[in-house]
Amino acid sequence: MGKVVNFRQKIIDGIKAMYPTMDVDWYDGLFDEQDIADWTLKTPCARVAVMASKSEPTFTGELNALLRVVVVLIDENRNVALDGDARAWDMVETVATWAHQNQFGHPDAAPAQNVQFKRISQPVLRREGVSVGVVEWQSDLMIGTNQVLKREFFYYPQTGEMITKVPSSKVSILGHVENAAGLSRDETVDVTPEVP
Repeated sequence: MGKVVNFRQKIIDGIKAMYPTMDVDWYDGLFDEQDIADWTLKTPCARVAVMASKSEPTFTGELNALLRVVVVLIDENRNVALDGDARAWDMVETVATWAHQNQFGHPDAAPAQNVQFKRISQPVLRREGVSVGVVEWQSDLMIGTNQVLKREFFYYPQTGEMITKVPSSKVSILGHVENAAGLSRDETVDVTPEVP
């Protein structure tokens, strides 16, 4: 699984954790009235799209992918007319505040920024009792291989793991001490540096 798909899955898993009964899945970033009609069969539901907007090269040899993340949240009226609107707004607020400055547990992602949210108002959807909210933000994700790690560090030839500790030698200092009374003795002090 690529980093972008893994990143999208972490967002999906995060929304599922916030709303355990919600149907959460991915979509390709485009939707129309037919998609919304299909999704309303599973309300409340959320659809997550991650789209690349552009990328920037970095000194490490990786690409910093500037990802546009869009979450569509759908609910419908249940008990009284237009009560889906309040739930949709609540979901939009919750997802927006959760997304703000979140890395979604991905070690190569920067904190989310430029969070925007809105409710989609359309007379056809309103008459059918469907409420649609959208949350959108930008997340930067480093993709590719970090060439600095390959060039600047040493690795164990057997396992390929990075060497993080180096062997140290034991250093001892032998000193001859004499005091004013003419007594003397030799002292040995171990000054071996500890490797963190």
